[in-house]
Amino acid sequence: MNRLKVAVLLLCTWFMSSCAINQKAQVEALSKFNYDVESVDQIRLAGRDIDSYQSGGAASLASIPGIAMALLRQDLPLEARVNLKITNPTSTLTKINEFKYIIEMAGKPLFEGAVAENINLSNGQSMVVPLTFSANIFGVAKEQGFDKVLNDIFTRKSNGFFALKIKPSVKIGGKNFFYPGYITVDKDFGKSVSKAVEKGLGQL
Repeated sequence: MNRLKVAVLLLCTWFMSSCAINQKAQVEALSKFNYDVESVDQIRLAGRDIDSYQSGGAASLASIPGIAMALLRQDLPLEARVNLKITNPTSTLTKINEFKYIIEMAGKPLFEGAVAENINLSNGQSMVVPLTFSANIFGVAKEQGFDKVLNDIFTRKSNGFFALKIKPSVKIGGKNFFYPGYITVDKDFGKSVSKAVEKGLGQL
């Protein structure tokens, strides 16, 4: 009987150790994934599609009627969908169950969101996951200067103004294990937005 208890105890210890090793391997694999902003679309500023605005170059974009009214209301919403491409270059089959994401503006959190989606990627496989955000940028725009912020959005002069960070997780035994800390996907996210804006303006 004692031998049976010892055997069961050793088996449980081995099982728990194997689970811990597997959990650690999968969480570590998340940091080795490639995360890229493939495109940015459905961009709306002050409630209007971004391609409905005419290119203002270095002009005062705050003079555009729709934006001017938004500034008077102290409500300048910026919305978009970010298409995030995730690629697994490792030999570890990793299943991402959920991840949190943060969009920063001028070094400050602008929007926090989460995506719950089963992403199973083996070596070399990729998947594009859409991330949406909507935030009132009036406060940051006022602090940084309205013309500067708006011109950064409409041009390619942004220099680390926007940043996209994510915290992925793996699901093991019915529980999510998040990667410790946030992974910076794009520290110059403003240029990704601007490229999409320029593409839209070029079609006018």
